[in-house]
Amino acid sequence: MNEQTSKGLSAFELLAMTWSFEDEPVRSIFCRDGNFAAFLLSSGKIAIVRTSDAESPGRRTTIDEATGRAAIRPRSVDPIPATILDVSALTQLPITRFGPQGFAAACKDGTVRQATPRGLVIERVSSGSGPITAFNGDRIGARLTFARANEVFVTGTESDAQQISVTLDHPVSCLSELAENGKIAAWGNGRVSILEVSRDLKRLWSSECTGDVRSMNWNAQGTHLACGCVDKALLTIDCVEKSVHRIENFPAEVRNAEFNETAGALVASGAFRLVGWKETDLPEAGDPGTPLSSGKAGFVLLEAIASHPTKALVAAGYESGMIALTSIGEQDELLLRNESNKAIISMSWSPDGENLAVGDVAGECSIVNFPEQMFK
Repeated sequence: MNEQTSKGLSAFELLAMTWSFEDEPVRSIFCRDGNFAAFLLSSGKIAIVRTSDAESPGRRTTIDEATGRAAIRPRSVDPIPATILDVSALTQLPITRFGPQGFAAACKDGTVRQATPRGLVIERVSSGSGPITAFNGDRIGARLTFARANEVFVTGTESDAQQISVTLDHPVSCLSELAENGKIAAWGNGRVSILEVSRDLKRLWSSECTGDVRSMNWNAQGTHLACGCVDKALLTIDCVEKSVHRIENFPAEVRNAEFNETAGALVASGAFRLVGWKETDLPEAGDPGTPLSSGKAGFVLLEAIASHPTKALVAAGYESGMIALTSIGEQDELLLRNESNKAIISMSWSPDGENLAVGDVAGECSIVNFPEQMFK
């Protein structure tokens, strides 16, 4: 990875569009076509920003004729203001894609609402018998999944979509994304159920799953899950062997655990450097698996990560506000932002991997655009 910047400015300052809000951006996601990103704020509002940039880093890049070295000149105008929508979202739950450019959130009154870049808020699921306890969707914005206590629902994003549901023998407080093979993981009260969507919604199997699960992410094949836990642990779920494995003794809560298909790896936050293992040899009881040392060890907690969709890279956001791009299994890192005392709390990549959304505790939300030559 190469970095050429203007003197006195960090790579982050040269590459990012930044908006400041009074509330913390607790979650972020890009829409399916990548033209907009949404930040879920701690107030329950959603801030939607445009990713296109009249002053993109590519347009501000110049080549020195004598040396052939590239440099990026500083930005001269502010980005287009964000569209802020008060949807009264449940901030402990994810926001999802809705169609090609929209977003959806579970709300405090038990409804699911769509938020559009044009500033519209549309109720898509009416309030039912009790509050929504878990929420998610799929990668293309075609389906929504949600739970009310121990009942899990799946519905489409089209206007005439029908709901299907299944009732489980345990409450549900965390749902995985709907995998491409139709699988959904539903966790709650120390149990996990693996569901399948076909003409109806049915449970395939269930198991004890001890922990306080915060997030659940599939691998590309929909055969394994990585679960980040509040209680300083990481869970892996093997849906082929129908087994659950717990990795303990992280220094802090594991906010994110994700698979990187290009590197064939599982990576996680919650330690003092990027933690990872080969996907083909994950830790099990009594077997440490094959660990992957990535980046440089330090004394500052890695709070949030985002695994690149097409490259063996991970965006790493630290408690100190530092941001780095880390090559999986290597010490190679590109420092994007120096320490700023503004802890990073949310990160996500656009579907094409050209833009990175970043949110910190000071209420700053950024879209970082990477020129192709930065990864050469």
